[in-house]
Amino acid sequence: MRRSLVVSLALLAIVRSQAVAQSCQGLASFSAGQMQVAANAQFPQGGNVWGGSFSYGLPSGVYGGADLSTTSFDGISANSLGIGAHAGYQMKLGRTGKLNLCPVASLALGMGPDDAALDLNSSSTDVHFGLALGTDMGSTPRMRIIPTAGLGLQYSKVKIEDTAPGGTTVEGSETYGLARLGVGFVFNQQISVRPTIDIPVGSDLINDPTFGVSVGYNFGSKGISKARRH
Repeated sequence: MRRSLVVSLALLAIVRSQAVAQSCQGLASFSAGQMQVAANAQFPQGGNVWGGSFSYGLPSGVYGGADLSTTSFDGISANSLGIGAHAGYQMKLGRTGKLNLCPVASLALGMGPDDAALDLNSSSTDVHFGLALGTDMGSTPRMRIIPTAGLGLQYSKVKIEDTAPGGTTVEGSETYGLARLGVGFVFNQQISVRPTIDIPVGSDLINDPTFGVSVGYNFGSKGISKARRH
């Protein structure tokens, strides 16, 4: 029973904040600054996920970065630490250029939660491939409103190891769809606030939607190529 509980808690760590960057995902464009820092929070049933990310974007539309997160669980004192990386490529659609599409990918590795009293160590691997779409619904020099939607394929794997003499290792994995809906609010072209809801599709382990919020800030040189200035 205790091992099953730890497996369930480790699966909660899979619901880590997805990488955030670019207008297609509801945040400020790298044209406002080629570097972006973001703080993320998600609230799955049974725990909380807190994280941060750093991203760098090129004028060509390519961007990537690194992620760090920690997951706390209801009812236990142990936490899980997550590290990861993400990448994407933004393409403008239509004549107005207000519609942005991004192929996105991310990898997250989770360490914990561990239980020394039960001699249990757990870890997780999370891989995501998908598409994100964002459009500018209202724009002023002070604020932009960017609804965003995404759909991707999620692969999640959890490993539970019993470190006691004669202990065994239990592994489980699942592949399912993951949809995201959100609305980004960009202030002064650089500060972003984006609430989201993540909806699993076809998962046997995660059925409830997860609410989250991201806050980002762009800085550094303006990521505008010479071709775009004319």
